[in-house]
Amino acid sequence: MGKKKFGGLGLRLFILTQVFTTLIVLATGFFAIEINRKALLRRKKPTIWQVKRTLENMRIEVLIGGVVACLSGIALTLAITKPIKQLIKGVQSAAVGDFTKTIEVPSQYEFSQLAEAYNQMLSSMKKSEEHLRKVFYAADDAIMTTDREGRVTLWSESSERMFGYGKDQIVGKDLRTLHSPKMKPDLIKHMQESAMKKGRWQGEIVYSNSKGHSFDGWCVMTTLTEETGEIIGYLSVVRDMTEKKQMEMQLIQADKMASLGELAAGVAHEINNPLSGIISNAEFLQEEIPAESEEQQEEIREIVENGQRIKTIVQDLLNFSRQRDSKTYTTLDIPEVITSSLNLTEHQIQLDRIKIVKEIGDKLPPVRGSFNQIEQVFINLLSNARHALNQKYPDSHEDKTLLIRTDQVEGDGRKYIRIEFLDRGIGIPEENVDKILNPFFTTKEQGQGTGLGLSISYNIIQEHNGAIRFESKKGEYTKVTIDLPVYEGDIEDDE
Repeated sequence: MGKKKFGGLGLRLFILTQVFTTLIVLATGFFAIEINRKALLRRKKPTIWQVKRTLENMRIEVLIGGVVACLSGIALTLAITKPIKQLIKGVQSAAVGDFTKTIEVPSQYEFSQLAEAYNQMLSSMKKSEEHLRKVFYAADDAIMTTDREGRVTLWSESSERMFGYGKDQIVGKDLRTLHSPKMKPDLIKHMQESAMKKGRWQGEIVYSNSKGHSFDGWCVMTTLTEETGEIIGYLSVVRDMTEKKQMEMQLIQADKMASLGELAAGVAHEINNPLSGIISNAEFLQEEIPAESEEQQEEIREIVENGQRIKTIVQDLLNFSRQRDSKTYTTLDIPEVITSSLNLTEHQIQLDRIKIVKEIGDKLPPVRGSFNQIEQVFINLLSNARHALNQKYPDSHEDKTLLIRTDQVEGDGRKYIRIEFLDRGIGIPEENVDKILNPFFTTKEQGQGTGLGLSISYNIIQEHNGAIRFESKKGEYTKVTIDLPVYEGDIEDDE
């Protein structure tokens, strides 16, 4: 609070009251003297007693006038200061953000106008504050302000939703609290300097939420200035880029798969013809060589077996690149496809002592597609999960489980059937997550996989207008999520 200056409102009211009181006292004395003087003049020879009596009356009248003047001054002061004090209190409350304290409208016309104007202003400020609060709450982007030292001063509800920190947890803390440890410590200083020079800074930052999970965000920082132009802080708006990054990766992957598909088709056709000749000739030689020549028979047998293995890979390449006719699709019951896939792999899963946990939703709507192709995707995922669990738990273990879960979800204005495969196996190293869909990429030992299973599965799901996502942590788990659009047509007509 600043010091009160001489000549302020209180001093002016005091002087005004004193002047008003003095005028009343002077007027009262003047009229008392005049009235009593005229009364004495009417007497030709007033006695001393009469003169004393007149003087006594004058003193009493002046005293009464003084008392009346004091009371009038007090009443005047109260009439002026009471509404002003109420107005000052109201303004002080509004200054700290409390827009609920209105002031009573006094009877004096001038002050009633002032009070009504103040109450109207308070109502407008309250509406503006409520509107701003709604905007802050509705915004998807995180909005925050910091002082010149980088300490958080304002924290919106959208910031709380994005980062998981409440106001009490983050206000007053350094903005670097929100940054991932991967970011450079001097980044905040660089952002502030750029904002001061160019008016704003924008760029991509890796953030960390309250649970320690990192995510990509796009930040725009601008300066906050006083009327004098002095910078008092910074405004930051952060947008979560996770979904955008995922969409970009899916588009890149789709384009990559399309190009590889064309290449794979050409390679497969070029290999298939000479390969068939090699296998046929090897089988012919196998018949010509006497049975007792075991060494030669074994060599020919290896040629045939490796030739058949190459043929299988070529067939996988053709499957990977084949354009399927959507007219052959029918309505599918996803739980039925899951059951069929488990029936084909159940024997091996039981031998590996893997426990299957199923959380299949009731009365799921159908999807439209190829039963065999979706079954192929599920079998590929079951095979990968089985391999990961066996690597982590060679023998039986209580955590050697595979969870299969289905549910109905909504996104992009459409309904989807979501299928999740969650295993507690060895997981996928972070550096390999972006590679697992590449053809021929595999972490399995030689001879145990071709590296085409997930590539083919990705293409099948894409052709069914669905999406497939992978989430994994090395040594802990792998979760594969598939979303297939619900078929909303007439089932009987489709069949």
